[in-house]
Amino acid sequence: MDAKGKTQVKWVTISEAADCMPIPVSPSTIRRWIDEGKYGIVGGKFAGRLVVRLDSLPQIRLETLGGDF
Repeated sequence: MDAKGKTQVKWVTISEAADCMPIPVSPSTIRRWIDEGKYGIVGGKFAGRLVVRLDSLPQIRLETLGGDF
């Protein structure tokens, strides 16, 4: 939380987002999922680069892995 009591949102690059996944996923797959609106990934632009809201990635983990793990 910041000084005003608001939660800070962490944004990561596409490559960092791919590295956070528990299964092998390429950065191009993350880009495609954002374009297709899959898994609730929140993407945005920062300084001309595509970034991903880190707290939107756990939704992908649960759906991708399902109950098999």
